Amino acid sequence: GRWIFTPGLRFEDIDLTRTDYSTADPDRVLGPTNVIESSVSAFIPGIGALYRLNDNWRLLAGVNEGYNPPAPGSTADAESSLNFEAGTRFGNETLNFEGIYFLNDYDNLVGTVTASTGGGEIGDQYDGGEVTVQGFELSLSSGWNNLGTTGLSIPVSLNYTWTTEADFHSAFASEFEPWGNVQVGDELPYMPEHLFRAMAGLEAEVWTVNIAASYVGDMRDTAGQGTIPPSDLIEAHVVWDLMGNWQMTEAFGTYLKVDNLFDEVYLAARRPAGLRPGLERTAYVGVTFGF
Repeated sequence: GRWIFTPGLRFEDIDLTRTDYSTADPDRVLGPTNVIESSVSAFIPGIGALYRLNDNWRLLAGVNEGYNPPAPGSTADAESSLNFEAGTRFGNETLNFEGIYFLNDYDNLVGTVTASTGGGEIGDQYDGGEVTVQGFELSLSSGWNNLGTTGLSIPVSLNYTWTTEADFHSAFASEFEPWGNVQVGDELPYMPEHLFRAMAGLEAEVWTVNIAASYVGDMRDTAGQGTIPPSDLIEAHVVWDLMGNWQMTEAFGTYLKVDNLFDEVYLAARRPAGLRPGLERTAYVGVTFGF
């Protein structure tokens, strides 16, 4: 009838190997100094449900387990979570809308050292304990087609994520630099409360031009709560992008893409090892061929 239920079960069986070499042997002539192997397996269930209110409106919900295996040789536990979503969806010939509430309930969040995080050996992992991330995602897209007799269309889309909570639920001292000494209620680093993207374009039969603005709200560099100190703050910023393409023939096309159109100077991160600027104005020109 009006209901659709979609249950699922994923099984993962993973063999992991970590091979270490000495930095004093860059050509690896002497072979590995250490080899660590491990195996993990997991059943990962989930279910989704959708209810048709009428031809245009839908209600939807889902519950899915999350799983991320530990690295070989890691002392951290596997990352595990229970993830919920619920919302509504609307669609007709000219307008599409979706509003979703999401909740990611981590039994154990794992932090992994990478070249971007800094601190420790790349691949080292740390337990973060119970964490809750929740909020709302809204999306809207529309288009005005065949304006007058011109054959032009104007597509418009808006996407917004409001993260109302992204907090640790336990206190601990961690050698993982983005976390540090965590207190109950500390917010996750690099998790902005507000994310927003707006796009508008002009489309004809053989060419398209789109301009988009992306907003990223204030973020903190390390776990904490309250007002973000200046030394820990990654300030909010807006970046504009331009995209265009022209289909010259049935097979050949060309495109232009400009990231950070107005050459906005902004701070993208404070790690590893200091301030990291965002991408300056960058243009790409290319051709496409289909057959």
